[in-house]
Amino acid sequence: MNKVSTFLFAIAILWVSTCCAQPSGYTLLSGGAANSIAQKITSTSSKMNTLQVDFTQEKSSKALTSKVVSKGKMSYKKTNFLRWTYTSPSSYSIILNERGAFLKKGNSSTPNKALGELGGLIARTIGGNGLVNNNDFTISYYKSNDILVYMIPKNKRLQTMYKSMEVYLNPQSYLATKVKLFEKNGDVTTITFSNHKQNVTLPATEFKE
Repeated sequence: MNKVSTFLFAIAILWVSTCCAQPSGYTLLSGGAANSIAQKITSTSSKMNTLQVDFTQEKSSKALTSKVVSKGKMSYKKTNFLRWTYTSPSSYSIILNERGAFLKKGNSSTPNKALGELGGLIARTIGGNGLVNNNDFTISYYKSNDILVYMIPKNKRLQTMYKSMEVYLNPQSYLATKVKLFEKNGDVTTITFSNHKQNVTLPATEFKE
C-alpha cells in the first residue's frame, strides 16, 4: 500500500461491531456513555478552525524485515483546506484547497482526481464528524486511559483494502494522538501525532499547490 492510499484512509479517516473481539484493556461504551463521547467529539470539531500537527508513520509488513518509518507535518483549515507533507525519508505534499486536490513535489504540482473525490470525506473526518456520523464505517467507542474509536469499513471499496481502523483520542482535548490501519494483507500502519496546535493562524500560502 503506497503512502497516498495510506493517507486517504488515515484522514478519511488524521476513527467494532459486536461480532468483533473487544480491544484488550478497553471497555466498550454504549447508550448514554457512547452518546456523550460522540457529543464531545462533535463539540471539539465545532470549535476547531485550524489544526497543525507533526506525525510519525510506521509501517509493518510481512514482506519487510524492519518497519518503514516516515515523518512529516499536517495543516488543516476548516472546512476544505489540507496540507499533508512528508519530510523524510522523501519529501512531497498532498494538498487540498478550493481548486481541488494536488500532489506536490518541489515546485511541481499535479492535479489528482481521486484525492478530489475524497476531499469532502477527508475534511469531515479531520473536523471530527467522520468519527460520529460516517456511512462508510461501523463505529464503536471504547475507553481506558484514552478514548478508542474502532471503525470497520462498510464501503465496499474500503473493505477490499482494510479490515479495521483504530483512532486514539486524548481524553481531555478529544484530538487524535494515534491512528492504526489494519490492511487485508496483514500489514499494519501506525501514525502517531504530536505537537498539536489548534486554532493558530495559517497563511494562505500553506495550502497553495
